Amino acid sequence: MASKIPIKNIYYMLCYAYDILKTGENVNLSNEEFDNIYDLFGKILVNGTSLLIKRGFNREYINISEELAGIRGKIGINESIKRQSFIRGKLHCDFDELSSNILFNQIIKSSISSLIKYKKLDNEIRIQLIKINRYFHEIDTIHLNKSHFSQIRYHRNNNFYKLLIDICEMIFDELITTSQKGETDFKDFIQDKQMAKLYEKFILNFYKKEFTELTVHSPNFSWDKDVDFEHKGDDLLPIMKTDIVLQNKDKQLIIDAKYYADALISRNDIEVKKYRSFHLYQIFSYINNSKFDGEKAGMLLYPVVDNEIDAVSKIQGKEIYIQTLNLNTDWKNIERRLMEIARKSFPSLPG
Repeated sequence: MASKIPIKNIYYMLCYAYDILKTGENVNLSNEEFDNIYDLFGKILVNGTSLLIKRGFNREYINISEELAGIRGKIGINESIKRQSFIRGKLHCDFDELSSNILFNQIIKSSISSLIKYKKLDNEIRIQLIKINRYFHEIDTIHLNKSHFSQIRYHRNNNFYKLLIDICEMIFDELITTSQKGETDFKDFIQDKQMAKLYEKFILNFYKKEFTELTVHSPNFSWDKDVDFEHKGDDLLPIMKTDIVLQNKDKQLIIDAKYYADALISRNDIEVKKYRSFHLYQIFSYINNSKFDGEKAGMLLYPVVDNEIDAVSKIQGKEIYIQTLNLNTDWKNIERRLMEIARKSFPSLPG
């Protein structure tokens, strides 16, 4: 299913999911074609990092412990004695220095280094990345692990890093180092769980951007527990984290973005295909546990590249929609379909 999704459409999905549209023409790749997702990642890093270099690397104070001929910062008496620094006419000093050799820049440099080694990367993009990498000569290459990304903290002065760090994390999540020295290979991003995350985040941010008249968010719902009962083991109840919720003062639409190859399944070749029961139970639980006072409805939204589904049922007074979004079509059709889905539930929306 997903292998037929055009790379150009994945680029537009990234635009919405990671606010690439806000970063300006320096990252605009809408007129370019790519053979694979990693060419796209590489080009985003080239354009985004070029912009970063123009504005200057983010710098922070880092602690340095060093043996010096003079005095700087705090003298480390014990370390000076241990190293016998006095004999050489030096002192061991601890001091803070403003440096660009910080985690933000180390992640980008290390990710670029990995991507350069990818054997299927477009050669022109590889050359551009090699040139970009030269600007990182004062920054260390580190052996990345998942905890590095969780250590990143954004604020107003470094928020422009978010796109680049997010792309680096996607590259890291997909990375497989082969046994062949000096080469890097990657999983198939389109088939992997990363595409499911992108699909959900894209739809959420699409509605945030296109329908400012609605409240668009992804809240956690609490279980509607009986108050006159002594509950035990509540901490073991699963969290009901929604994917996308659209609402105004009168109606709430809970959308569960399901990135599955097939919306319908059967247990054998003879049985008629039906909806996935677990998905229906899940969206029905969300509706029943929502504390919203107005009208409530739910939707399962599957991606397809072939046949679309447009179905609705009413169960215990609650409407549940089964909808599909064709990702193997012109981008304008994808936009039109998402807007059509929202306007069915909220007819007063403009357009």
